[in-house]
Amino acid sequence: MTKLIIVGSGITGLITALKYSGDVIILERNKSIANNSKASLWSIIPPLCSNHREDCEKGMRFYEEICEKYGIYCKKTHILRVSSKKIGGKIVDRKEIRSFEPQLNIEEAEFFDNGLFVEGDELFNILGTEFNIESNSEVTDILVEDNEIKSLLTSKGEVKGEFYIFATGYLTPKLFSKLGIEVNLFKGHLIITKKTSLNGILIVNDRIAVEGKNLYLNGDSKQNSSISIDYDEISKTINEIGRVLKIDTTSLEIRVGFRSVSKDGEPIVKKIYSNAILITGYRFGFALAPVLAEKAIQMIKYGH
Repeated sequence: MTKLIIVGSGITGLITALKYSGDVIILERNKSIANNSKASLWSIIPPLCSNHREDCEKGMRFYEEICEKYGIYCKKTHILRVSSKKIGGKIVDRKEIRSFEPQLNIEEAEFFDNGLFVEGDELFNILGTEFNIESNSEVTDILVEDNEIKSLLTSKGEVKGEFYIFATGYLTPKLFSKLGIEVNLFKGHLIITKKTSLNGILIVNDRIAVEGKNLYLNGDSKQNSSISIDYDEISKTINEIGRVLKIDTTSLEIRVGFRSVSKDGEPIVKKIYSNAILITGYRFGFALAPVLAEKAIQMIKYGH
């Protein structure tokens, strides 16, 4: 019997497997690794993490170590934020901005020096080969007896483990609504286009741009479960960022992703059965995945 079954091969599931470092199988309903995580901006922006800022900084240190270990491109970099609502950054003027971001057309911005970008596709491609991922294995039922999971029924058959961790994201409402766990699906888009020599992370009225192998744009998030592209949101993102940065719109790749957000916006790391933990609920899932994964493993090992 496999020691640990992880349901969901998004970033939280993969990092949980990495931190567990034992006998583990990951179940994934899609043919490839989870599309939701592949639609992330793959950045950590501590000033936006609110009361989880310290956890976001822990996440940054984890990703820096992983990037160094596996040769994944990442960069610790500055953040420029343009908004009428200030959040405590250093105010820099046009001349100073041009000294490190010469292509930006900004009169004034908030400056922070503690952002991190990870080249997400590289990260997933490498971690996705580290573990036994059973693709096309959608969980259809959970067999429970005396508050203990006995097995999972999947589209490929029955699977048994000693412990179970559900990093299910998009499927959480479907699987666990009967347990009274309420999460809402928030839809967002990742726009991928040609590089434009952006050095740091740029935020313009909550729309975000960052550059690795490509230029990545993101920032919209609305409660919605439709998988179709919302072109109004795409236009808003391009227009906001395009006010200060020239964007090539001749060839765009657009990915749709979902975040499972709890009612109060706080992350959920909860024992749902005596041998099962659920991890979900936080809007900035990429940033907190290392911290939440560690908490779940500690709960499996020590019961708290």
